[in-house]
Amino acid sequence: MTGKNTGRWIKIISMIVILTLMAAAFGTASSQEEVDEYGERYDADPDLLIQAMGTSEGVPDIALAAFARAGQPLDEATIELALECWSEKACDTGTGGEITLAIADGFGENVWREITHMEAILQALTYPEIGRIVYSSAQYDGQKAISDINAFISQEVDVIIGYPDSGDALLPVVRTATERGIIYVPYSYGRIGEPGEDYLTSVAEDVCVLGQNFAAILNEEVGEGKVAFLGGTPGNPLSAAWQACEEEALAEGIELIGRGDTNWTREGALEAMAGFLSSDPDLAGVSYEYADGFLGGLRAYEAAGMDVNLVLTLRTDEMGLFCEWAEMGNPNFKIFYSAGGNFQARIAVTAAMMSLKGAEIPAEIIVPSSMRQVDESTCNPDIPSTAPVSSLVPLEIIAVMYPE
Repeated sequence: MTGKNTGRWIKIISMIVILTLMAAAFGTASSQEEVDEYGERYDADPDLLIQAMGTSEGVPDIALAAFARAGQPLDEATIELALECWSEKACDTGTGGEITLAIADGFGENVWREITHMEAILQALTYPEIGRIVYSSAQYDGQKAISDINAFISQEVDVIIGYPDSGDALLPVVRTATERGIIYVPYSYGRIGEPGEDYLTSVAEDVCVLGQNFAAILNEEVGEGKVAFLGGTPGNPLSAAWQACEEEALAEGIELIGRGDTNWTREGALEAMAGFLSSDPDLAGVSYEYADGFLGGLRAYEAAGMDVNLVLTLRTDEMGLFCEWAEMGNPNFKIFYSAGGNFQARIAVTAAMMSLKGAEIPAEIIVPSSMRQVDESTCNPDIPSTAPVSSLVPLEIIAVMYPE
């Protein structure tokens, strides 16, 4: 997997020193709010909420509890363990906890998925009750995704979280997990079947609102012209949901010329955009989930010898695209983004742990989001190009994950 190579360990010691000093600077949590009967606090740092979601308003309590844990300082041992767990498919947390957390990803081989994996690990390590973390990636293979979850069921794990790229094809095995008393929580609008019945709950922003927000920007910035939608893996529920809502909200002067699957990779975005530009070189707008993936879209413009005269609406917020935008200095290329949503894996972990302790969990946990426009101040060259602006993984850890 990208960035997971032995060379990164050279940087670990120096990064650990930095993070340990940061932890000392933060000290213990500033608030004296006591934990509730489920072992949670809800005094999340508003700055952390704004970093992640662009707003601190309308945040559900379970998300506040997750963010409160995410704001805890990290010590040296936790950092080392998190990096070990991220590199391996299984790890022992050393706490002696009886809970096993499984992360079943339908596809784990891009930056967004890898950082989301780390978010889940860091959240899990705030719970001493979790003694073991196991991980699988189905690598786009629907049968493997089913097999992976079946394997976790056989291992009698307690919790499974992940993104169900294969959609409703996973429902039978997810229902089996639920029947066996295993908690399943998808995130990032990995909504399949009936959350609250087929499995505990789902975690997502309101992706219909996301699509409507995309449409509002294209309606205003493009006015009249051709636009295209880029999605991820074929049939995934996230792309289908926001695209349906955006299409309905597009103004009459906007012509949707098509949709392209990218498998959430730069190569996929390059191929899809090359096809659109070949047939419609006057393309005026694109909506897509994945900022880092659209670096492939820029390569399509380069290959075609075309200027990027485009309004781009995005869900995620990897820094590399934003810094390339700044270097281009093209006023006819505008980027608007929401939030990467990597932190949603943390909320999934917390929801599951609260449920195990008897908390009532709603069938859907909806986190707020807002749109932001990229400007000259957005690019920070000191941040790794692969890092999402909204991720709660400390940048120093990301630098170890992805040495540049």
